[in-house]
Amino acid sequence: MKRRAFLAGGGALLLAGCTSTPTPATTPDASATAATAEPTPSPTPEASTKTPATPPPDERSGEGLAVPYEVDGIIVVSPAHRVSAAYVPAWAERPNGLHPDAAAGFTALAAAAQADGLALSLRSGYRSYATQKASFERALRTYPEETARRYYAEPGASEHQTGLSLDAWDGSNRGSAFARTPQAAWLAAHATTHGFIVRYPQDKTTITGYAWESWHLRWVGTEVSAAFAPDPSLTLEEFLGLA
Repeated sequence: MKRRAFLAGGGALLLAGCTSTPTPATTPDASATAATAEPTPSPTPEASTKTPATPPPDERSGEGLAVPYEVDGIIVVSPAHRVSAAYVPAWAERPNGLHPDAAAGFTALAAAAQADGLALSLRSGYRSYATQKASFERALRTYPEETARRYYAEPGASEHQTGLSLDAWDGSNRGSAFARTPQAAWLAAHATTHGFIVRYPQDKTTITGYAWESWHLRWVGTEVSAAFAPDPSLTLEEFLGLA
């Protein structure tokens, strides 16, 4: 399948990433967790065709990149590809700080869930570097360090800083409690139809760096998300050839 990159500020739609911020639940709640049986894996679509683009040295800072790392126009923010406090997306001041296409995509997704009798709302969207720093430090004080690092991103390693990721929930359940809801199963099955992927699938911690977060959605657009539909357990790293 041919992939086309849509860049968000210069005439294209940005496809970016981040991690959730939990609130104690059986599983620390980076916002909520989704439970669904893993589908039968299918081959990673054309992962080997991706050519990672390394930002020029002058874009780097001691904490991360001033401009996010990209592969074929798809932004990657992760423990391996960080952004600095200087990075603030152009849409940060919009409602929930989401890219307009991500916001519209979630509106459509929530409406589709409602049509199926399920309530879904947005619990968390854009988070600044400073907000993520405070969240991560609070997590380290609250949980054992290993647990905190599996569910909370360090500042600069969170997709939420891009405004292309969000945490969905049913209005009451968070963490592992959300994973047992029909909303979690619905997202695993239908998020790709509306341009999203579940960014941190089950049993992929060694690849993503984070525990399963069924609530954490990443906007990539319907053209890219279609490649994830046959196997929702596919990670962005695998798809882009970074795993």
